[in-house]
Amino acid sequence: MKPIIGITFLSNSVTGTSKNYIQAIEEFGGMPRILYPGVPDSEFADIDGLLLTGGGDIHPDNFDQEWHPSLKYVDEARDELELPLCREKIKANIPVFGICRGIQVMSVAMGGSLYQDVPSQITDPLTHPASEQDSQHEIEIEHGSRLSEIVGKSADEVNSAHHQAVDEIGEGFDITARSEDGVIEAMENPSKKFVLGVQYHPERMIQTAAFREHRRKLFEAFIAAASH
Repeated sequence: MKPIIGITFLSNSVTGTSKNYIQAIEEFGGMPRILYPGVPDSEFADIDGLLLTGGGDIHPDNFDQEWHPSLKYVDEARDELELPLCREKIKANIPVFGICRGIQVMSVAMGGSLYQDVPSQITDPLTHPASEQDSQHEIEIEHGSRLSEIVGKSADEVNSAHHQAVDEIGEGFDITARSEDGVIEAMENPSKKFVLGVQYHPERMIQTAAFREHRRKLFEAFIAAASH
């Protein structure tokens, strides 16, 4: 039986590039279930895995900071869904995979904090634009980490499109990849079955054979963890 993967969105209307998350889960053997603010608790009570997707900025009240003037697309209802849901599933040892905003949700949910504006708060930042066109850069992957075991590399090229980034990591996490400018590109909780967050967007890494391989390995590993 295919594992049920809860996928978080702003609403039950999934359009544009957001469909890529659903397609990736279906392609690699999962059964997607859309979760959004207002969905009944019964919809996420029996999921086998949780996919936290990309999207707008997280309200700084959730990590005890003042509002930065660059913040945009903040949705408190989505924060109120994802943060406690993430904590619940991590503590229950349910596989959790966070992508872009998702890695940020994971860190904040477990007591971490964020850089609210990468361009102004990171020294000499690489191009990490939140725009229609992803940029690309290399990441260095920690030897012996789950991510390195999954992709089979100590460095790899990834895409990039984000406004915020993880600053202080949440409880239980290890940093397992960074870009050249120091931005955290991956973190994981080694004590859990599968709790991994990446700052890039593997769901839309389809432009090259290397991108497609990286994408496949990540989603296959997530679905396999949720299948047991």
